[in-house]
Amino acid sequence: MSVATPRVLTIHPGSPFLATFAEHFLAGRVVPGVGLDAGPLALAAATLYVPTRRAARALSGELARRLPGPAALLPRIVPLGHLETIETGLIFNAGGLEIGDGPVPGIPDAIGVIDRRMVLARLVVAWAEKLQHAITHVQDNVVRTDVREPLLVTRAPAQAWHLAGDLAGLVDEMIVEGVDWQRLASLAPGEFDKYWQITLDFLKIATDFWPKHLEERRLVDPAARQNMLVDREIARLQSAARDPVVAIGSTGTNAATARLLAAISRLDRGAVVLPGLDLTLDDRAWNAIPGDEAQRIEPSAGHPQAALRRLLPVLGVGREQVRELGAPEPDLATRHRLLSESFRPADTTEVWPDYLKSVAPEDLRAALADVTLIAAADEREEALALALRMRETLETPGATAALVTPDRALARRVRAELARWNVEIDDSGGEPLATSSHGVVARLALACADRPCMPAEWLALLAHPLVRLGLARREIERLTGLLEVGVLRGVLASRDEPLDMVEAARQAASDRHAHPARKRISPRDWNGLKQLVGALCEALKPLRDVASKAPLGDWIAAHRATMAALLATQDDKSARADESAETLQNLLDELAACAQAQPDYRADDYRAFFDLVSREATVRGPARAHPRLKILGLLEARLINADLMLLAGLDETIWPPAATTDAFLNRPMRAEIGLSMPERRIGQTAHDFVQALGARHVVIS
Repeated sequence: MSVATPRVLTIHPGSPFLATFAEHFLAGRVVPGVGLDAGPLALAAATLYVPTRRAARALSGELARRLPGPAALLPRIVPLGHLETIETGLIFNAGGLEIGDGPVPGIPDAIGVIDRRMVLARLVVAWAEKLQHAITHVQDNVVRTDVREPLLVTRAPAQAWHLAGDLAGLVDEMIVEGVDWQRLASLAPGEFDKYWQITLDFLKIATDFWPKHLEERRLVDPAARQNMLVDREIARLQSAARDPVVAIGSTGTNAATARLLAAISRLDRGAVVLPGLDLTLDDRAWNAIPGDEAQRIEPSAGHPQAALRRLLPVLGVGREQVRELGAPEPDLATRHRLLSESFRPADTTEVWPDYLKSVAPEDLRAALADVTLIAAADEREEALALALRMRETLETPGATAALVTPDRALARRVRAELARWNVEIDDSGGEPLATSSHGVVARLALACADRPCMPAEWLALLAHPLVRLGLARREIERLTGLLEVGVLRGVLASRDEPLDMVEAARQAASDRHAHPARKRISPRDWNGLKQLVGALCEALKPLRDVASKAPLGDWIAAHRATMAALLATQDDKSARADESAETLQNLLDELAACAQAQPDYRADDYRAFFDLVSREATVRGPARAHPRLKILGLLEARLINADLMLLAGLDETIWPPAATTDAFLNRPMRAEIGLSMPERRIGQTAHDFVQALGARHVVIS
């Protein structure tokens, strides 16, 4: 049953979000009649929607700590997961549980992510092949055929995969924002470069082909399936919901999530709890955020409150109707007010002097007393400083620290620095497969598969601790040093035949002018070197035997065989597997399942393609990490608090991110068909920055 006035609440950035929500929810202040006083069954009947799985686990812990007795029935906590498509594209934990995860009667399955990219990449390659005469050169009303055309789109598989990613992102964005593809027909990019007309023609072809392809396979796009699931959930809630339903922590960035939040807020026993709605910003600045064409005020898409400013009209409430749960400490309230004034829309910044006159300097100093700034000379220094602060936190019993950054490279550096103290840290974003243990071996194997011996790549592969080649690891390490000194240094002979190269080096060692280090290699060690090189050549043989241009499936099969030989131990078992082994096998399985309709690949094509794909695949872990240290994505940090919050990577193009468009529609074209401005991502990350800065102790780097 719906209520006349939507029930919408908010939690101040200076209050720990989940802890504050759990306290007020159990006290019955979120949904009337739902709390500890209503009995345990009332709580068990409630459903709580949260943005991510990690937030769901953290909320479970907060509720459990406040419930009396050794056992209790918790509410049903459902992660929204992929529903926040725009938001989760900014962070690195988009793999949450979907509403209705798995087969749902009446709703078609979604096409796999890699499957879709492969099909779209094939479409891009076909487009590239037809572009040879797409641009003609006209001079004096005569078509010139002797002018060399620019290469607009490459047919290389790696580049096609990259462009397919842009196309898939555009498809999702059109679905999420509810923009009809027919609006492309109204675009007339005559005033732009000829390239944009060509991309528009391609999009018209793609949008005609793609729905038919999905219909033939009885599949839909992932974003379309999410919309269907949301619509079904809304219909269920409106028709049959009698139990309490609360959505927390979402800013309703896309239309589907906003509709769901609006439906929940209007339920008789429903509520929506927003993160950090600014109730102190004056009305003039608040109303300037969406812009005003009549007054020539540009929209402030990069403002931290831009998403919430768009959401409130959808929910059907004004800002004055939103009730705040809890109250922050005075110092943190002053800090947030300072941030609110700092971020106010540009057309209203003339009031800054008035604000500074209204607040005492000692209050500002107290508000910023627990905020530390690290200005590092380079990324390594920044990572080391952050790791030191996190390690220092462990000296205080029970203290926690969370590193918040969208910079995956910086997160990996901090993990590496903490490893010096044998501290493993839980990184919710994981790491790219390309930089993981098995991913590195897989990439090095491809680099070494070329016929000429590549000394640097060979040594890197042999130095990897997972490489066994059926030999003892200690023996490989000893022989690798001798191989470098005795064979691979200096002028190499017979690089096409590595065994001949070893024999040539052995004969050269008997020369009286040979280097002493080469002379010291014993006959037994020379035999060991031949065995090592022979084993490596045999392991690389499947990749070397593939034809110069072969189907993708052949390359994947050869890659698997080479990996098995490289990792084989003396007892014919593979080396100890970690999280990256399963990720690699799953990736190769998915690629093999979609490989049939792909064009043939050359060796360098497959190497570049695998390098790109492996950088997009994510390895989760480690399974055992320190319980008091975390690396969080921006969306997760919105809800999860720690004693020390480290906001890292505050550099242009990282945090805030660069405002970029896809390769198919430029900014004016996107605006004309109704897609949001690229600066929308900046506003979302600005909101997350303000939320994280609400913690008591903060380090900014």
